[in-house]
Amino acid sequence: MKLSDCIKMAFSDLNKRKFRTVLTSFGIAIGTLLVILMGGFGEGVQKISMDQIKQMDSMRLITVRPYEYVNQKASGKSAPSAKDKKIDNNILNKFKNIKGVSSVNAGIGTQVSTVKLENKTLQKVDFEGYNLDYDVFNKASENQVRMDKEKSKKFGYKPIIAGENLKKTDENSVLVGKGLLKRLGLTNEKSVVGKEIEIKVEFPKIEGMPEKAPLVIKAKVAGVVNKLYENGGIVITGNDSMAAKIQEYYMNSKDYINEKGYDKVTVEAKDMDSVSSVSHRIQKLNYSYIAQGDYANQINNVYLIFKILLIAAGAIVLLVASIGVINTMTMAVHEKTKMIGIMKAQGASRRNIKRMFIVQSGSLGFLGAMGGTIVALISSVIINKVLVAYKVGGIEAGMKMVDIRASIIIFTILFTIIVSMLAGLLPAGKAAKLNPVDSLRFE
Repeated sequence: MKLSDCIKMAFSDLNKRKFRTVLTSFGIAIGTLLVILMGGFGEGVQKISMDQIKQMDSMRLITVRPYEYVNQKASGKSAPSAKDKKIDNNILNKFKNIKGVSSVNAGIGTQVSTVKLENKTLQKVDFEGYNLDYDVFNKASENQVRMDKEKSKKFGYKPIIAGENLKKTDENSVLVGKGLLKRLGLTNEKSVVGKEIEIKVEFPKIEGMPEKAPLVIKAKVAGVVNKLYENGGIVITGNDSMAAKIQEYYMNSKDYINEKGYDKVTVEAKDMDSVSSVSHRIQKLNYSYIAQGDYANQINNVYLIFKILLIAAGAIVLLVASIGVINTMTMAVHEKTKMIGIMKAQGASRRNIKRMFIVQSGSLGFLGAMGGTIVALISSVIINKVLVAYKVGGIEAGMKMVDIRASIIIFTILFTIIVSMLAGLLPAGKAAKLNPVDSLRFE
């Protein structure tokens, strides 16, 4: 018996018993519907989340640490602590020349004892000294600030809100954070631009210990940093020479930059796709790093697992629905017992009989799969339109919370047919083993 004949016979038998066919197919359709909708929901959530993450420009930033790279996974729990590894101008140049890098920031972080501006004094202020051959602010941070429309409308999105940014030639100029001015009680940013600021570094007086003369640095305020930026807090931003002087005072040493190098280095990748390759190149240079873009890949893997679990939950319902196929096909075998005897008497083999019932099982699965697919597609359109209309969860036009791909539809239809055919194996095997003489006597 040809496969085409089996298919014709299968649909003919299913058509004769419409009510039973509809009930069995309905159970399969529910399973198919759930598999497709859950798969589409997992795909939609994953896509929306990853698109939002990719829009976060901060994900393009890679923080390079002045330590040797240590592969924690390879080393295990007993991994040694990372050794110090200097980041100097030569290394900064290598970072800048890595393919996919758009900018580099390099600085030295320290703290000063007191700051005096317009006869107002503040103690314990952070000082960031940057290598002015490179950028002080990166585009990724600016774009990230701009994304928060509410805050950027109120405070602006540019890093400098008064005055101007530091230049390479600014040896005695600094930027002050908006937060610093607020603590000093100064509300007019423009009024402090061009004013002299006194920065003092000193050790506390300890009885019995020799006193060390304080280090006093006098500089001009070049500009004020927006509070939405890291340097916009209680921070003074100057050049690396100033920061080196402060560190040399604390450590009682000389030539700090050449000896110790930079401890605050940020590499900006041109786009999210470049983060992985740039990170790999930094690793090849044997430097430890933190790349937020790597977290994006981890999040993507979590969503992938979430999607698989959703599909698996729907598949379980489909497997339960296959019990109905077994019941339906068992009844079909019972009803066709005499016909099976006639077919065997005319020379039909066990293989032919078995194929006939397996094809009928698969046909049931196909009908259920098509019905479930059509309902799933219609449901997804309705769900997406309702979510956009009511802006549920921040869903906007163009977004799909249920994103059904062709691959999930094809997979589900094939999976449904295969499950139905497997469910029909038991009744088909029983039909193939029937004795032709007993079958002909069956009433």
